[in-house]
Amino acid sequence: MQMAHRNISDEKHELSAMHPGYDLSMINSSENSMVNGGQDNLHFHPNLSSENIDDYEYIEFLYSLHDFDENIYIYVWTFLVILTAFANMLIVAVFVRKSMRTSTNQILLFIAISDSLTGLVTLPTYIHVFTSGKAGYVSLSEGWCESYMISRYYLSKAFHTVSIWQTLLLGFQRFVCVWFPFKTKFWFTTRRTWIAVAVITIFAFVIHIYHLFRKKSSKTGFCQWTIEEPCVETCTFLWISLLLVHILPCVLLFVLTVLMIQKLFQENIRKDSLSAEQSRERDQQNKRVSIIVVCIAIIFLIPEIPYGIFLLVTVIKRHGGQDILPLRENRLFHFIYENALLLGFHANFWIYISMSRLFRDELKSMFLESMRKLLPVLDANPIITVSRETNQNKSHSTNETDVSEQSTFV
Repeated sequence: MQMAHRNISDEKHELSAMHPGYDLSMINSSENSMVNGGQDNLHFHPNLSSENIDDYEYIEFLYSLHDFDENIYIYVWTFLVILTAFANMLIVAVFVRKSMRTSTNQILLFIAISDSLTGLVTLPTYIHVFTSGKAGYVSLSEGWCESYMISRYYLSKAFHTVSIWQTLLLGFQRFVCVWFPFKTKFWFTTRRTWIAVAVITIFAFVIHIYHLFRKKSSKTGFCQWTIEEPCVETCTFLWISLLLVHILPCVLLFVLTVLMIQKLFQENIRKDSLSAEQSRERDQQNKRVSIIVVCIAIIFLIPEIPYGIFLLVTVIKRHGGQDILPLRENRLFHFIYENALLLGFHANFWIYISMSRLFRDELKSMFLESMRKLLPVLDANPIITVSRETNQNKSHSTNETDVSEQSTFV
C-alpha cells in the first residue's frame, strides 16, 4: 500500500539517536501490519488514502517497546527513584533544622529536592506505559502520549537542569570560600542564595519549554518526537539545550573542581607551617568541606561528561542526516545514563554520612527525637542523655571552628 511506504519515509526524520523515545523500530514492525490490512494495528484505518492522511484523527498512538523496557523501567527505575527519594528526604529533614541553616546547606537542600523530582515526576506515566505494552508496542491515547512525553522530556529534564546549575552554584560557592574566604559571607547570604535558586529554576523550565508545546502524538499514529524538514525550530532548541544544559555548566564545574583540588593540595603542603591550634582546626574543617563538595562534583561529572560528548556528536551528525547508534543500543545507552544519574543522586547521601560528623549527629538526634514521640511509654532518660551528649558535641565542634556562613555542615 502506498500509505505504508509514505509513513515509513516520513518517519525517517525522527530524532532516533537523540533520546530513547526516538524509535524507528516501531515503524519497521508496523510495516507488515499496514501492508497486511492493518489487522495488528489497532488504530489503522483501512480506507485511509494518501490524499486525506492529514484529515484523519487517530484515537490511539503507538509507542514502541524493546524486550528490556518492562523489566528496566518498571522494576529497576522505580526502585532507584524511590530509594533516591527516601535518601533525599532524610537530607532535607536534616538541612531544614534550625542548627543547619546556612547558605551552603540551603543549596544542598535544593539539590536534594530537584534530584528527587527528576525521577519522581516520571513514575506515574512510566508505570502506566510500561505495564500496558504487548507485542513490542503500547497503544496510548493522545492524553497519555502527551503526558508521558511531557513528564519525560519536559518535567524530568527541567528538574535535572535545575540540579545541574545548582551543583554549579555549589561549586562556585565553595571555590569562592577556598580562594576568597573573606568574600563568601557577603556574596552568599541566605537571601541571595534563594534568589539564585529561583532564577535557576525559572531558567531551566524556560529552556525546555519547547517540549511543553511540541506535540508528540504525530499524524502518522505514533507517539514520538519527530524533526521537521528543514530543521529550524528543533535544531535551534537542540543547540541551546546542548550548550546551556550540558557543555557550559559541565566545563565550568570541571574548571572549578580542578582549581579547588589545586588549592587543597597547596594547603596540604603548607599545613605544617601553621602553629596555632585553632588555625589548624579551622583549616581542617574547611578542607573537609571542600573535599565533600569536590566529591559531589566528581560524581556529578562522571555521567554528564560522556553524555554531553555523545549529544554533541549526535547533533553534528544529525545535520548530516546520520544516526550515531542503532535504536536498541541507543535506548540502552540512555537507560545507563539515567540510572547513573540516580545512583549519583543517591551517593550524595552517603557522602554526607561518611564525611560529615555534624550531619550524622543531626540525623541521629532527629531519629532519637522521633522515637521519643512515637514511644512515650519507654523510659526517656537514656534517650535524653544521648541527645544531650550529641548536642554538646555539636556545640563543641561549632565553637572550635569558625564556620558560620562560610562553611557548611561539617
